[in-house]
Amino acid sequence: MNTILKPATDNDSLAEQAYRLLEEQLVTLRLPPGVLITEKSLMDQAGIGRTPVREAIQRLSAEGLLQVIPRKGLMVTPLRRSDLRQIIEARRVLERLMVVKAAERATPDQRLALEALAGQIGSVGNDLDGFFRLDQSLNSLLEAACHNRFLVKALSVMHSQCRRLWYMNRTTLDLPRSVQLHEGLARAVAQGNGAGAIRALDEIIAILEGLVNGLDELS
Repeated sequence: MNTILKPATDNDSLAEQAYRLLEEQLVTLRLPPGVLITEKSLMDQAGIGRTPVREAIQRLSAEGLLQVIPRKGLMVTPLRRSDLRQIIEARRVLERLMVVKAAERATPDQRLALEALAGQIGSVGNDLDGFFRLDQSLNSLLEAACHNRFLVKALSVMHSQCRRLWYMNRTTLDLPRSVQLHEGLARAVAQGNGAGAIRALDEIIAILEGLVNGLDELS
C-alpha cells in the first residue's frame, strides 16, 4: 500500500536516502519481481555512490526484497505465494496487537491526526495512487501511536512485501471497499475502539489473503 517518498532532509544519511529510493522502486514494482539487476544500475537509479548503495542493498536483502546471486549479481525477490501466506499469518497476529495498542496509547494529537486522515481516505474517490499514499501515512501513524518500536520493526518488513502485492493487483483492486475499511480502521483507532479496529483490520487482511490465493506459486 504505499507510494510517495518522504522528502530527503539534511539529517538523512546517504545510506538512508539510497535505501528509501531503492525500496520505493522495489515495492512499486518499477523493479519487477524476479528481474536481475546490478549494483551499478542501482547506483545509477539512486544517483548515490557505491558505499551508501551497498549499505542499502544489505538492508534490502535482510528485508527479503533483494537476493544476492553468486556470480550473477542481484535479483529482485519474486512474490511467492508460500512466502506471502506465512507473512500474512504473522501479520494478522502482530498487527492486531499494533492497532489495539495504538487505540489505547495514541496521544491526543495522534487521535486528531488519525481522524483527519480518515476524512482524507474517505474522500479519495478513484485516485488509486492517492489511496496508496494515504495508506502509507496510516501505517506510519499507527506505528507511532502504538509506542512499541520492536513491534514496528517486526511489521515493517511484512508491510513492504504486502505493498508489492497491492501494486501487483492495482488494476483489479476493489478500491471503494478498501477505502471504506481503511477509513474505518483509522476512525476506530482515533476513537480508542480497539475491537472496531480489529474488525476493520481482519477484513483488510482477508483482502490480502484473496490476492495471495490468486498468485501463481512462482510469481
